[in-house]
Amino acid sequence: MATTKDAAMAQSASALEESTSTDAGAPENESVNWFLWVSLAVVLAGSAFLWGWSGGPKTTRDDGTPLPIGAAVPSFSLTECQGETITRESLLGNVWVADFIFSRCPGPCPKLSARMRALQLSLADGPENVRLVSFTLDPKTDTPATLRTYAKRFKADPSRWLFLTGTDEDEIYRLATEGFFQTAIPPSKDETIIHSNYFVIVDKLGRIRSAHDGLDPKSTKRILHDIERLLVETETS
Repeated sequence: MATTKDAAMAQSASALEESTSTDAGAPENESVNWFLWVSLAVVLAGSAFLWGWSGGPKTTRDDGTPLPIGAAVPSFSLTECQGETITRESLLGNVWVADFIFSRCPGPCPKLSARMRALQLSLADGPENVRLVSFTLDPKTDTPATLRTYAKRFKADPSRWLFLTGTDEDEIYRLATEGFFQTAIPPSKDETIIHSNYFVIVDKLGRIRSAHDGLDPKSTKRILHDIERLLVETETS
């Protein structure tokens, strides 16, 4: 049975999706190259996720059964844009939503971050143990200072939304591809970084439980639904 809180969150999410239909910072005139780039990323992303995660379907279940349990996120140690070291272990006990972006992204990253901001607004009065975590795929450029500027662009609340970078680019790409089963292809001479557009939902025990297309306008409601379900699970489930 839907609660008053569930209804309020759904209504809030619906309103926010309408308000963010024109995403902050997104380019107004997408080029043909951008379209091809996004199309390739979507195809590769779907293939990577379905191939890599055998724990179950990647979307929400609405039949009352628990969300499928996927792989545990591997250990990592990265620097948050405010200077704090964030690890897998420091996120245990939180339900968190992960995505992969980079500040110079000419394609979908501003749209992904606008959707993250919609989630942040929906969660403004929600439980403290929900985090939004954006990993950069361009750590050489995206220093903590650069990510702080990017975070301000989307009015990120540092107590809710983390932006992570590091000094080992290979580690971050391994985390994306082997830990989260996302497509992440470093830039070539003539091409920018190619990456997945998924929002990946991680439970309080650090396990992947679902994923949603971050460019889908309907994804905010689905993610909030999954977060609600995971919050009520015991930490021994």
